[in-house]
Amino acid sequence: MTTPIVQIHQIEITSRCNLRCKYCPHPKMQRPKEDMPWEVFTESLKWVKYFLGQGQQRELSFTGIGESTMHPKFVEMLEAARALNANMPIVFSTNGLPTFTEEIAQACQKLNVGVMVSLHRPEVAGKAIELAKKYNILKFVNTQFADGAFDWAGQIEGWYVSAPKLICEYLRSGWGVILQDGKITTCCLDAENKGVIGTVYDQPGSLSSQPFSLCASCHMQLPKQYLQSAQQKVALPTT
Repeated sequence: MTTPIVQIHQIEITSRCNLRCKYCPHPKMQRPKEDMPWEVFTESLKWVKYFLGQGQQRELSFTGIGESTMHPKFVEMLEAARALNANMPIVFSTNGLPTFTEEIAQACQKLNVGVMVSLHRPEVAGKAIELAKKYNILKFVNTQFADGAFDWAGQIEGWYVSAPKLICEYLRSGWGVILQDGKITTCCLDAENKGVIGTVYDQPGSLSSQPFSLCASCHMQLPKQYLQSAQQKVALPTT
């Protein structure tokens, strides 16, 4: 059983990061830590534009296993995404380190882009929160690594799990994630391209997702329609 990808929920415009958090797979991640090339980004937007035309693209998030504000063309990417649709919600995550500048905050206010600030380093994130408030762009303060923690489907050794076992929205709703190199996966926790189903160079609307190896160790639950087949394919427990 598969679920058609019906929207691009995330674009990982960079897989670089300026932190080395113990509760993140990034420090030991084996895939390249690079910025998304502009050509790959424009191909990514073709998918977003397609789903906008289908009335299925609900939100676009510039998040991934990297710090989005480190991309040298971050603002230009926001501008290009906003040009697709004036009303589509656009958000991004930041750790609040110096790459989240006042110039970026001003651009976000102009483009109606929201920011989610993670408290990975509270001594700087606090200032970033105040900056986001100043320009009325703060959407969320992320403390999940402490009060809703997960081990990235077993990819972080020794980290505790306190997150609730909610249904995986990516599988249930057909959310796609475009990685830095243009590969498309169906999982926001896919640090090593284990669930890749295609690339941005495939025909928009042509891909479908299904459970893969990380689903067996993920804190999230599979949608009901997947349970029987997934238990057979990835040896999921029956309880």
